[in-house]
Amino acid sequence: MKTALIIGNGQIGSEIAAQLTEAGVAVRIATRSGGGSANNPAHVKADASDRTQLAEAAAGVDVIFACAHAPYDSRKWELILPRLDAAILDAAAELGVSVVFPESVYAFAGLDSPITESSPFAPVEDKGRIRQRLLEARSAHSATAASVIAGDLLGRTAEKWSSVVRMCITEPVSAGRRAMVPARTDVPHGITVIADHAAAMIQAAENLTSVPAGTHQLRIAPASNPTLAEIADFTADALGQKHKRPISVPRWATRAIGAFERSFYELNQLAPIWYEPCVISPSDLAETVGTTDWREGVRQMLGAEASEIPAQQPR
Repeated sequence: MKTALIIGNGQIGSEIAAQLTEAGVAVRIATRSGGGSANNPAHVKADASDRTQLAEAAAGVDVIFACAHAPYDSRKWELILPRLDAAILDAAAELGVSVVFPESVYAFAGLDSPITESSPFAPVEDKGRIRQRLLEARSAHSATAASVIAGDLLGRTAEKWSSVVRMCITEPVSAGRRAMVPARTDVPHGITVIADHAAAMIQAAENLTSVPAGTHQLRIAPASNPTLAEIADFTADALGQKHKRPISVPRWATRAIGAFERSFYELNQLAPIWYEPCVISPSDLAETVGTTDWREGVRQMLGAEASEIPAQQPR
C-alpha cells in the first residue's frame, strides 16, 4: 500500500491517517468541508455520496477506508448510509481498488453467544437491520471489500458523543461525579481500543491484496470484554479517586427518556447489547495486530489526568 484515501476524519479516520502516515503511506483525507491545516496528510473537499467528487478524490489511490458516518438516528441512517455505501463500492469497483469499512456489532445484537466472524445475523432493531443490509450489499457487490467489527470504542481519539465509555464513565468520573450508564454494569461488554481498530482495518486492507476480486471479508478487530463497572473502577484508580459504584440506569428509564431524547431511544432499542452480556471472540486478525489492554485505552482518554498506575493492573 503506497497511497490511501480516507473518507471521514473522525475518531477512526484520524487514527488510520496517523498510522498510515507514520508508516510512510501517502494519505488523502476526504471530507465535505475539506478542513485540515496539515499538508501531510492532504485534505480534499469531497462529498462521498457524490460519485463525481468521490472519483476525483480517489483517483490514483491503492485503497479506500470508508470512515464517514451519519448522526445516531436510525431514520437518518436509512436515508444516508445505503446510498453512501453504494457510491463508495461503485467507485472502488470502477477504480479497481479495495475498500475497508469499520463495522459495529449491531447486526448481531440478538445473539446469545460470543460474536465471531461466522456468526449469523441477529439484529433486534432498525439500526441493526440497516447494518445487516449494508453488509449483505457489500458481500454481493463486485468491489473487493472488508468490514471490520469492533466493540464500543475508547482511546486517544474517542469523541465524547461517539464513545459511550467516555460520555458515561470517564467524563463524569473525571469531573468527580458518579458514572451513570444506560446499561447493566456487571456483565461483560465488548470493548475495542480505537488504535487497534485502525490497525486491524489497515491489516484487512493488506490482506485483500491476495484475495479474488469481488471478495468481501467480515473481520473482527481486537477486543476485550470487561464489565462497565471494571472500567469505572479503573478510571477512578487512574485519577486517584475512591471507587464509586456506577449507577445502572434501568431500561424502563431509558425508554421513558427516549420519548424526548432520540439518542436514548436508539440506545434503548439496542437493549441486548447493554443489558445482557455482549462478548466479542478473539480473531486471527487480532493475533496479527495485537490487542491493547482496555485500561491503556482508558488512560489515553484521561490523558495527563491519569496517574502512573500500570495499564496491565489486574482487576
